[in-house]
Amino acid sequence: MLELLLHGFPIVFALASFWSNTERKVLLLNLGLCVAVGLLLAFEQAWSGAIVITIAGLSTSYRLIKQKLLSPIATYLTLITMLCIVFSVNNLTGKASFIETMPAFTFMAYRFGELYCKEAGLRICMILGSLNFTLYGVITETWGLAITEALFAVSNLWYYLRLRRAMLVSPV
Repeated sequence: MLELLLHGFPIVFALASFWSNTERKVLLLNLGLCVAVGLLLAFEQAWSGAIVITIAGLSTSYRLIKQKLLSPIATYLTLITMLCIVFSVNNLTGKASFIETMPAFTFMAYRFGELYCKEAGLRICMILGSLNFTLYGVITETWGLAITEALFAVSNLWYYLRLRRAMLVSPV
């Protein structure tokens, strides 16, 4: 029963993402997803993914609390530092295969979007990261994660297309 709940909880957040029509809402939902997916990956003993998601939750929290973007240099330094932490943990746990490093690629896309991009860029980064994490979920047979990330990619694509349409129509 616990396993079913852990796989279902992220899907609830992913479904809620279809109502994330603002940057703040998508960040709040991403934080909720970080918690839910982190618990799921820890339960599945996918430690590299769980660590990536935990660090991701901290990054999302920073963006929500500070409500500002980082400079390019600060963004790259932050990403490199966090990525070094993730790869160090992967190396220490002996989990350094390509599949086990896939969460780090998702991590990079999401964090770059959160720390450096406004809403349209954030959504593009989340689409790319979600597609990668969907593939990771399928490969590792973490179906709750795969379904969650696929739904999150679709909802972000939907809102990105709405943003693009609004920008094309806007007389600015």
